[in-house]
Amino acid sequence: MKAKKLLVLILAAVFLFSLLSSPAWARSPQHYRWEGVAIGIGAAILGSALLNNMNTHAYSYPEPAYTYSPPPPPRSSGHWEMRSVWVPPTEKSVWNPAHYAHNGRWVRGGWIKIVDRPGYWTKERVWIARR
Repeated sequence: MKAKKLLVLILAAVFLFSLLSSPAWARSPQHYRWEGVAIGIGAAILGSALLNNMNTHAYSYPEPAYTYSPPPPPRSSGHWEMRSVWVPPTEKSVWNPAHYAHNGRWVRGGWIKIVDRPGYWTKERVWIARR
């Protein structure tokens, strides 16, 4: 606790000592303008870094896009087989604004579903166990 009191006392003394300088020593107000701007910007950046704790923006590596087939169960006989697997399409809802159709009739706006990614067949390795 004494260390905190001593630190506050020293900071107060330095601050009061800085106020003792005579204005006659100062140059024109515009002389050190850009240095003051640079110090202010630096202080703002440093303060922002200290307040926002820069460790929150740690980079995390993305998961690999490839996957491996699981190993066969231990002590079982069987074989690997390639099978075709259907991956279903994905849809998303999109707002369709009101408009006139090709036949001239008014069509109200509404949500419609469109295919975001079409379905496709893919090959997959599957472990076939013997009975």
